Amino acid sequence: MRFRHGAHTNTPISIPPDNAITYYRSATAQRDVLTVSSIPSTTPKTPSRKLGIPLVLTAGIFWSSGGLIYRLIDEATPWQVLFYRSGALWLMLCLWLVIRYRLKTKQIFFWAGLPAVIGGLCLAVAFTGFILALEFTAVANALFILAAAPFFTALLGRTFLGEQITRLTWACMMVAAAGLAVMTGGELALGRGLGELFALMAALGFSGLAVSLRTRQGTDMLPAIFFGSLFAVLFAAVGIALSDSGLIVTPIDLAYSSSMGLFQVGVGFLLFTVGARHLLAVELTLLSLTEIIAGPILVWIVIGEVPSLGAFAGGFLILGAIVTMALLGASTPAARSRPVS
Repeated sequence: MRFRHGAHTNTPISIPPDNAITYYRSATAQRDVLTVSSIPSTTPKTPSRKLGIPLVLTAGIFWSSGGLIYRLIDEATPWQVLFYRSGALWLMLCLWLVIRYRLKTKQIFFWAGLPAVIGGLCLAVAFTGFILALEFTAVANALFILAAAPFFTALLGRTFLGEQITRLTWACMMVAAAGLAVMTGGELALGRGLGELFALMAALGFSGLAVSLRTRQGTDMLPAIFFGSLFAVLFAAVGIALSDSGLIVTPIDLAYSSSMGLFQVGVGFLLFTVGARHLLAVELTLLSLTEIIAGPILVWIVIGEVPSLGAFAGGFLILGAIVTMALLGASTPAARSRPVS
């Protein structure tokens, strides 16, 4: 069966005890956009929390709309959608970088260095895998698999950076792996599963980005998103050339594809960036699950795409592992001094 579809888990990366810098993945876009935000290591004051909570929740709603928007696209191919989605995001980032940094924009790119380029390449892989996953599987399957990205990040961090993995994280990873097996095993047994494999590719791309950014902590990594969207445009151009689909799409498909870059990812990213400054990392982890939960519900209500029983079961295990790691990890002494890794 061929689907038409359109993430976010948070990956803490930082470290000063009183001014932790934490790296987060936005899905789709996820959740699909990444940012480095200054997160307080102690509970923020109530007025700030009242501002941060609705902003992060709203960001999750924007991110969750990706699957629904993709389902509303009529004729455009996945490569065309990727081209206009990433192109719109890239143009938005160009404008934002100039407004925010003005004459210092070159210095920001210089300081970000090679990790931003490598991270951008990984992000482009994630963007590509996400769109292709939505083309060949249900929105719920794609988002639930993307939600497992932090566990892939832990494995890559251990492999390439020598980072330690706690027993709690290992246990949660085993539960998440069981969830992935439940979701993908049935599809592969039926001779399908291509969309799930693309979703895994996207999750690994986001994890690669997180690991690359850990080599240059404390730096504004907007350049990584800049490179990621630019590389994704190039990937899409190659896909368009190989498939001979061209750049011409209907006005409505162009509007939907561009809105995925401008609003679903771009506005969601800006809301999350502002809200993240007022909340703890564990709160961001839990609030960001709005995208993973709301995404399947939106396509279910609007177009009647019902997740399979395997998707429900696997998604329950994955989300349960994330919530457990966030809550129990945040209660440890180490977690109180810095974000859980």
